[in-house]
Amino acid sequence: MVKRGKARKLGARVACIAPHASCLGSAKGFTLIEMLVSIMITSLIVTAIYSIFRVQTHSVKIQESRLEAQEYARSVLDMMVREIRNAAYNPLGATLGADCLGLGLPGAPAVLTATSTAISFSYDFRATASGSDPDGNCDDPHEVITYQYQSPGPQSCTGGLGDITRTARPESGGGAVTEVLTDCNVPTSGLTLAYYAQSQGSPMNPVIPANIQRVQITLTVQSKNPDAQFGGQLNAQMTSNADLRNRGL
Repeated sequence: MVKRGKARKLGARVACIAPHASCLGSAKGFTLIEMLVSIMITSLIVTAIYSIFRVQTHSVKIQESRLEAQEYARSVLDMMVREIRNAAYNPLGATLGADCLGLGLPGAPAVLTATSTAISFSYDFRATASGSDPDGNCDDPHEVITYQYQSPGPQSCTGGLGDITRTARPESGGGAVTEVLTDCNVPTSGLTLAYYAQSQGSPMNPVIPANIQRVQITLTVQSKNPDAQFGGQLNAQMTSNADLRNRGL
C-alpha cells in the first residue's frame, strides 16, 4: 500500500505534466528588460573592441607613413651627400679643365654657385667612358651637377609644394638634363643648405664658394598617403653633412 505522503507527491508530479498555467508559471526565463540589458552590454563590448582595433590599425598606418617618408628623404639625401662630397674634386690638379667653371668655361673644378636652396659644382672623376680615370676636364657625364629646390618645378606641383631636382650631363652625352628626385612632396623651405668654412661653427654669411669645406643639407618631405583621421599629413625631416673631399677639414 502506498503511503499517503508519497501519494501526494506523485499526484503533484502527474498534475504538472499537463500544460497547465500553474506548471508554466513555475518555469523561470529572461524578461524583456533583461534581454535588452544583455544586448546593450554586448554592443558596448563589441564597440570597445572595434575601437581599440581601429586605433591600433591607424597607429600602424601612421608609423608606416612616417617610415616611408623617412626612407624617401634618406634616399634623396644620401644621393646628394655622396655627390656634393666630391665637389671641386681635382685629383690631377687641373687649372684649365674644360667646362670646370660651367657654361663651357675652362678652369679648376669648383663650387660654382651656393645658395640656401641650390648648389652647383664641378669635379673631375672620369673621362668619357664610364669607369675610366680622371682626365683633367669636367666635360664628361655627371661632372657638372646642380641640385636645387623648384616650385612648382618640372611637374607643376600645386599647393605650395615642389621638388628636388638634379641637373647634369647624362651618360648618353649631349646637353644637361634635369632629373626630378621627389614627387611633389617637398614643402616650401623643404631644402635648406648651409655652408661652412674650415674650423667655423656657424654658417658662412656671406657665402664664399671658394671657402666652402662643409655643406649641411636639411631635407623635409611629406608622406605620400596621409591619414586625415589619425595624424594627418606627416613630414620627415633629416639633416646630413657633406665634407668636401678635395678640401680637408
